[in-house]
Amino acid sequence: MEMTFTRPANHRQLTFEEIAKSAKITVNKVELLVMKALSVGLVRGSIDEVDKRVHMTWVQPRVLDLQQIKGMKDRLELWCTDVKSMEMLVEHQAQDILT
Repeated sequence: MEMTFTRPANHRQLTFEEIAKSAKITVNKVELLVMKALSVGLVRGSIDEVDKRVHMTWVQPRVLDLQQIKGMKDRLELWCTDVKSMEMLVEHQAQDILT
């Protein structure tokens, strides 16, 4: 679950190897671990066994420590910067379209 929180919302695909390394288990136990997490409602997503990937769409909310809150703040600031850039782009492009 921690791995999912540290990634941007548009990049929540984890490989079996990444999960195995983080959870300190063998790769062949990853699918069972993810299935258990899915079954008890800790996460929502899907398993692609062929490509050995897990796509997380939702993670059970939890209490965050200060470091995690700082990480969330940093991601929100980056997102705000992206939104402002997109606003400027649309504003400039709209001038061309409307004239």
